[in-house]
Amino acid sequence: MAIDTQAIAAFRVLPETRLNEEAFDYYPVWSERYDCEEIEDVVRWGLDRDEVLQLFEMNSVGSDHCVYTLLESNPFPPRMRLFVRATIEAADGRLLKGFVMDEDAYCLTIFHEGERFQFSAHPMLKGPNQEHERALLASLGTEKQVFPVRYHTDFNDTEGQLIAGTFWYGGQSDLDV
Repeated sequence: MAIDTQAIAAFRVLPETRLNEEAFDYYPVWSERYDCEEIEDVVRWGLDRDEVLQLFEMNSVGSDHCVYTLLESNPFPPRMRLFVRATIEAADGRLLKGFVMDEDAYCLTIFHEGERFQFSAHPMLKGPNQEHERALLASLGTEKQVFPVRYHTDFNDTEGQLIAGTFWYGGQSDLDV
């Protein structure tokens, strides 16, 4: 696989807590640095091992993992966590910016007014998800329903299918209510 020099110039590393709307405006796919073997892919892309390892170290503070622009896609290389820019359509038709975590969109984040509103499909997080939804509704200045949302990305999963779908933090059974 050949990575062009323009893509190499786009390589950035950030603390995960700084993965915000501007980061996704800059680059559409980020990966959490989690596996020591990831450096081999980065070097294969044409980046200097020592410089990248230094960037990883500088941007991993405490328990905050760093993230980096993922220069390989369609399909993505295997990773612990991927963050993929998504266009999100709320239940009321409003279009929002955000990202999904991993190809299965187990978590979804919506950006609004400089804030991140994170949601998880894990059934034990329904209460915190409801709190996040109330905060999002307040930020949007509406009481209209946001969920379920539809999301789509510009990227394919490992089977060649577009990463897109419907997300509802309440779990599949709540879609039937």
